[in-house]
Amino acid sequence: MERSSQPIAGPVSAAASSRQLPPLPGLTTVQPWQLQSGGLSDLHTLYGGLGSGRIVIVGAPGSGKSGSAVLLILAALAHREQLHTEDRLQVPVPLMFTFHGWDPHSQRLGDWLAGRLQETYPLFAGKAGKRHAAQLVEAGRIALILDGLDEIAEELRPVALQALSQQANFRVVILSRSAEMAAAARQAFLEGAVALELQAVDPAAADEYLTRVQLDPPPSGWRELTCRLRREPDGAIAKALSNPLTLTLIRDTYRFGDDIHEFLSFCDAVGDVSGEDIQDYLIDRVLPAAYTARPGEAAPRYDLEKACHTLGHIAAQMNKDNTRDLAWWLIPALAPRVPRIVVTGLIVGLVFALAGWLVTAFTLAGWLLGFALGLVGGLTAGLISGRSRSAPHRVVHLHWRRLLNRSSLIAGLLIGLTFGLMIALLFRFWIGPGSALVSAIGGGLVIGLGFAFVSGLQFSQPEHGADDGSSFRPRDSWQRDKAFARTLGLLVGIVFWLGFWVVLTIAVALGFGFAVGGIAGIAFGITLGLSYSQTWMASLAFAQLARRWHTPLRLLDFLDDAHARDVLRTVGPVYQFRHARLHDRLASQESTHACANLTSD
Repeated sequence: MERSSQPIAGPVSAAASSRQLPPLPGLTTVQPWQLQSGGLSDLHTLYGGLGSGRIVIVGAPGSGKSGSAVLLILAALAHREQLHTEDRLQVPVPLMFTFHGWDPHSQRLGDWLAGRLQETYPLFAGKAGKRHAAQLVEAGRIALILDGLDEIAEELRPVALQALSQQANFRVVILSRSAEMAAAARQAFLEGAVALELQAVDPAAADEYLTRVQLDPPPSGWRELTCRLRREPDGAIAKALSNPLTLTLIRDTYRFGDDIHEFLSFCDAVGDVSGEDIQDYLIDRVLPAAYTARPGEAAPRYDLEKACHTLGHIAAQMNKDNTRDLAWWLIPALAPRVPRIVVTGLIVGLVFALAGWLVTAFTLAGWLLGFALGLVGGLTAGLISGRSRSAPHRVVHLHWRRLLNRSSLIAGLLIGLTFGLMIALLFRFWIGPGSALVSAIGGGLVIGLGFAFVSGLQFSQPEHGADDGSSFRPRDSWQRDKAFARTLGLLVGIVFWLGFWVVLTIAVALGFGFAVGGIAGIAFGITLGLSYSQTWMASLAFAQLARRWHTPLRLLDFLDDAHARDVLRTVGPVYQFRHARLHDRLASQESTHACANLTSD
């Protein structure tokens, strides 16, 4: 890694002499001579000691920019962890995002970043969570690593750099391809930043790396490959293997006895082979290598054809949405919403219909009550479940003073009036006008307060992050959302059971109130547990995609399996393709044919 010679950033003296940010505890101020060159191990020293706190890392495609950022984050977290508590509080938490979704023309950096924090981490769910995220950004409690400047619209790149220069009051690291960054810098650059460029891997280092991961002595094909690296340092193979991505691909896709002569034959047969040709050839081997059974390993859960087909659809949709991030709770957006609303409404309607029938001991009034309750309950559940949400839920420490706020009470009052009128009309012919009125008033009040409780529960997130709710894996956020739905259903069931028990005991009898309260509690618990469950909505969407695209029904299991096979990686609770080139190749029309060829071999 060396200071970039391209006109990408301002003078080194401006970055080194800046006093915008003090050195992080345990680190010293970076001097100008330290900004000329160094290894990846020096990156954290530069990140934590640079007065401006601003770094731009550029390189050729596949040169290891994202990998460098991951290593920087790991080093920053390790440094933060070993500090004493007082010093640790002064060290920002490094977070990595892409530029996706930010329009610097209309949205300030802090507002966009707070929104991304809320979308990505359940810790920041709700209005209080968003305020908390904004406070952390404003206080400089996070450090921002932004990847993919080269992947946003060309006209937005200089605007984004200018906005970062003016608005970022925290440490910032930007990753981009060299040519795109240089083009954007002609109009605007990140002021006070030092620009570092990742260097190519020389043939000797590539030779040492490939030899280190093989048998000793290496098989004949590997010996021929390393000999050609040393003998032809300016040849196509040496140039291709000067790229960390290509080195990683050849290591990962030729293993367990695979014949490397096949790769050498391809290079010789093509003639004037380019580095991109070699990368594409190796990229096309990623899925076959990942989904082929190996000695001593269990057979893959999903065959190559299914994996290629599913990942191709996912990659194409992600490119259509202009994103590298795949969040499981946003997958429902890939399928029509109406069928999910209808299914949820039908299930809830059947639950309420059965509850009304049981309450009235299978009488005609029970059928009428069940039909009415099922209709209203089903519509309510469908509308609740059909709302778009930005992040999954989680169980938190409740702030009871904020649980019943004005908005939740108004919503609960309207719903309670609707159900109260229904109870009055139907119970009038069953238990008499007087008792029906008491039941209607009491039942409407119970239902209204119950819904107000549920609504308020959405806004009772902790304001100061006392709960460690960050999800480090997609499966974590999935399980937490399921736990939230179960907890919500249980709490709602208890509230409605107790409420109806008290009201109907006064209006009718103790045993009747107990039985009806229990049935109502179960019905409302199931209803609201399903309606507020992101995992339920995602599961329905998985079924829709399985019918439309013939993808696996348990899509999250498939994504977890792809992660275990190093096809995907996780960044917090979202998935990404491990290689952006694989993502784009799968999404392209050419990759469709490539998949067909691979699965027919």
